Amino acid sequence: MKHFVATKSIFILLIALLRFAPALSAQEERTPHRVSFSATLTSSDSYSTEIAYHYMFCNCAGVGGAVGYWANWYEDGWASGRNWNIADDDNKPSNLYLRPSVVLKTPGLKIRAASWSLFAEPGIMLNVPYQRVCIESTPNWPTTDYDYVSTGKGQWFAMDLRVGIALEMGPCGLSVGYMMSNLDIYSQYRHLSYEGVSFEKFYPEKPFMQGAYISLSYNF
Repeated sequence: MKHFVATKSIFILLIALLRFAPALSAQEERTPHRVSFSATLTSSDSYSTEIAYHYMFCNCAGVGGAVGYWANWYEDGWASGRNWNIADDDNKPSNLYLRPSVVLKTPGLKIRAASWSLFAEPGIMLNVPYQRVCIESTPNWPTTDYDYVSTGKGQWFAMDLRVGIALEMGPCGLSVGYMMSNLDIYSQYRHLSYEGVSFEKFYPEKPFMQGAYISLSYNF
């Protein structure tokens, strides 16, 4: 009788394992892959948006990278001279970038269906090392002539760090927090000049960039 009960129990356990194995396998299969969309707003009057992928070695650590775009949204300087100035559309610096980064999280604190953890993501921002702007020249006003100046100099490599709180519910996640970076958004503009006039004096000194970020993620 005992052997029958034991055999029956093992049989039921095997059936249960066979029943749930596909679900467990699928869960393991989607756990390592994390995609996210992030946005930041900084003290340098700039914003950025990016889409990222990270391979998670475990629930607490992963490595990957992002493709993003940052831009200045407020004019804090305007290079100009006698009968010339930067065109309106080019007076706000912007750039595309690649951002290799590492995702680090503390073990989650379960509260009902949600898991809360502390989040950190140190990264390196690799900007396109080229900048080109349009100059509007009016020596024969009201006729406007257009010229272009460019540079391959300036800061293209920057380090940044994001720290905050992460909330996860199933495969979906949300993190918000504080970011800081040594990126100088006017770095390339400082190396531009026109008619012997350097643009550097028109823009503010490099500040310490800080701000806030929000990130939506999905694990699969």
